[in-house]
Amino acid sequence: MAPMDYETYVKVVEQGLQAPGRALASNPVIEKINRGELTKTQLAGWANQIYIQTREIVRYIGSLYANCPIPKFRREIFLNLYEEEMGGITKTDSHPELMARVGVAFGLKREEMDRAKLHPATAQVIRLGEFYLAHRHWVVGMGCAMGFEYQSPIAFKLIADGLRKSYGLTDDEVLFFDVHVRADEDHSDSILRALHEYATTEELQQEAMEAAWTYAGAYYQMLSTYEAFA
Repeated sequence: MAPMDYETYVKVVEQGLQAPGRALASNPVIEKINRGELTKTQLAGWANQIYIQTREIVRYIGSLYANCPIPKFRREIFLNLYEEEMGGITKTDSHPELMARVGVAFGLKREEMDRAKLHPATAQVIRLGEFYLAHRHWVVGMGCAMGFEYQSPIAFKLIADGLRKSYGLTDDEVLFFDVHVRADEDHSDSILRALHEYATTEELQQEAMEAAWTYAGAYYQMLSTYEAFA
């Protein structure tokens, strides 16, 4: 079979990302946060898991940078890495440190966040990040990134608004989520351009699409880890 034309391909990927269990903005955690239904203990544990995943994914973004042979996209991956590691684009802080603020706001000590036990759902997101970003074709890695970054601006805005409204967190404490609303819109544009120009075979299109869907499903499960901290 011939590869899909770009417009059809993106539409198919988008439709798959809206499937139950992949659409991050539909995760029940968002409604529960906005209604104030979760305890601080649940939110602390949940935030800790996202912190650990955010801390680890930076390493594999570095692998994607090294694997990318196309200078213009390698530079864009570098800028993403620079933002994740240092907050260099938004002039804030590293994304793990921004996420740590959420855990601290819900009563965790900074040092205990680094010692926290890894939930199986979080471990799966980390494993998939390593697999797709470090060990597959760089275009497949971009597909994996699409599974999260294409969705995070909407989902994370809802989370940030809910944490402010229902739990009284400050703008500084929810900055992790606000930063992703802005930054990931730019990252998504880069991902789409890479897929447009380099996902030009049926095999690459299929593998990048499956990476996006698989990673989105795993991230969805990680967003549900609040259930483990009742």
